[in-house]
Amino acid sequence: MAEKMRASLWLGPEQVEFREIERPTPVEGESLVQVAYGGICGTDMMIYLGKHPRAQAPLVASHEFSGTIVDANGGPYPAGTRVAINPLLSCGTCYACRTGSPHVCSTLKLVGIDTNGGFAEYATVPWHTLVPVPDSITLKQAAVIEPLAVAVHAVRVSDLKVGDVTAVLGAGPVGILTAQVARLAGARRVFVSELSPKRLEIAETLGFETINVQEANTVETVLDATNGDGVPVVFETAGTQPTIRDAADLARIGGQILQVGMPKTPPTVDITKLLFKEVRMAPIRVYRAEEDFQQAVDIAATGNVDLDAPATHVLSLEQLAEGMELMHAATEACKILIDPSA
Repeated sequence: MAEKMRASLWLGPEQVEFREIERPTPVEGESLVQVAYGGICGTDMMIYLGKHPRAQAPLVASHEFSGTIVDANGGPYPAGTRVAINPLLSCGTCYACRTGSPHVCSTLKLVGIDTNGGFAEYATVPWHTLVPVPDSITLKQAAVIEPLAVAVHAVRVSDLKVGDVTAVLGAGPVGILTAQVARLAGARRVFVSELSPKRLEIAETLGFETINVQEANTVETVLDATNGDGVPVVFETAGTQPTIRDAADLARIGGQILQVGMPKTPPTVDITKLLFKEVRMAPIRVYRAEEDFQQAVDIAATGNVDLDAPATHVLSLEQLAEGMELMHAATEACKILIDPSA
């Protein structure tokens, strides 16, 4: 008789159900991982709301997860290895893959979106997605490595220089992590704008210069602090119309905007404003697996980036729907983790 496991399944728009399902068995090229923590991110929210173009129900979501290998199945790492999951599934044959950019594969898929992911006790994953983490990183912290890799990629792609002043628009998990990586990369001052009091509190605790957008004008605040020049690099991480608009105003002449946030609807961008200042926009999709993801692990291992501060909630599988609603409200939560053992 097949072994069972506990899981929370997405069944359709705003429908998740906790149940026992058959524990997956790894096939050739896969290992079985016992999940420690699975994170809820904006993509999971789109799946939950029924707005993701690829996700098909029933689905075990979550592409941000960590755990321990329990069945290596001939893979590169033995049972007992603690891992973070790099969920990218590239085709290997398209132009992007052939020319060294598989992270923007023309048919890019992800564990937890196109295959079952981390909102369960166990998950089977391809060998190439397994990234060992050192003992200095807890499995709770390891579940935040994937969004950290996005932040690492954004900063590595940027023109940020040691001693620069920069602005991060949005203090969600990726925004908080981007601000920390920017500071680690040498930013002298980091402004962080946000609407949520909880997320502002996290940014303040981490030592950033925060702007409560309900009480102050982000553009005026940053321009006043930079003698009207603006900043050389702006990281837009919220993906909202107001922050995308602000990014164009904040970038100085010849500056750069890193578009990290994924807009839910097509935004309006004032191209004329960018033209007049020769501001360059650099879109950030995910990260380079072999470079940015491993860099994220190495940075996390130093302890120089706080991966615990963004994790405001740890909930059980039975509480996944509650977690989705908390994430959707985006007022009292930053990163929400699901613990299958709880």
